[in-house]
Amino acid sequence: MKKNLSKVILQIFLISFIFLALGPILWAIVTSFLPLSSLTAKPIDLDPTKFSLRNYFEVLDTSRGLLSGLINSMIIATFTASVALVVGSAAAYALARLSLPGSNFILLAILATQMFPGIVIAIPLFIVMSRLGMIDTHFGLMFVYLSFVLPIVIWILKGFFENIPIQLEKAAAIDGATNSQTFRFIILPISLPPLFATGVFAFIESWNEFFFAIILTRINVKTAPIAISEFAGQYRTLYGQMLASAVLASLPVVILAIVFRKFILEGFVEGAVKT
Repeated sequence: MKKNLSKVILQIFLISFIFLALGPILWAIVTSFLPLSSLTAKPIDLDPTKFSLRNYFEVLDTSRGLLSGLINSMIIATFTASVALVVGSAAAYALARLSLPGSNFILLAILATQMFPGIVIAIPLFIVMSRLGMIDTHFGLMFVYLSFVLPIVIWILKGFFENIPIQLEKAAAIDGATNSQTFRFIILPISLPPLFATGVFAFIESWNEFFFAIILTRINVKTAPIAISEFAGQYRTLYGQMLASAVLASLPVVILAIVFRKFILEGFVEGAVKT
């Protein structure tokens, strides 16, 4: 009886958590099909006859800027995640396995970069980027995103690499493999799940970033979060179009998670269990 009761309580808790997590998402999807008059009514008018795709057609209009924002976000997030994985995996392996002088200091320095809130470095960063001519450029935003995504990638992958049995690397060394060959032909192939999981995390971090994007962009390189925020004006907020934009901006991340869900789950499991 106690075991059955505990299972029922656990199931109720999990179901409640799922509803709490999915509730806002489902509400955003449903209300994105309603006109502004229905969304501003008190109470909200959920008449099914008023559902339409008008909000989606309007936000996909090139004059709105959402489509270009999605393209910019895709370019910046893909580049940031790719470079962070390439550089971060090599750095993480070196810190996890090689006897580097001052490795503890390097780890502390990497960790220290995450201790300061973005508002602290916003003004100095803007001054530096403006003098370098990197304001409102793809490369400028990629460079900034790498500065806070790369340390996280290094710390995550370092934990994964430390869990790999050292016997594999010793066997490769006996066969004459160098450290770089061991890393490329042995470590990386067996680390695909954690690499994919970390890559998806880096992509999402770059895709959702808003604070630095609104400071360092003007017109040409507006990202999706910036484009969505522009539907809220001083005198009028286009709730329907904002919700439709949010749904469209969520699709790439959802598709990415669905496509690579197997690797993501395996990566998190490998990171949680000691080998």
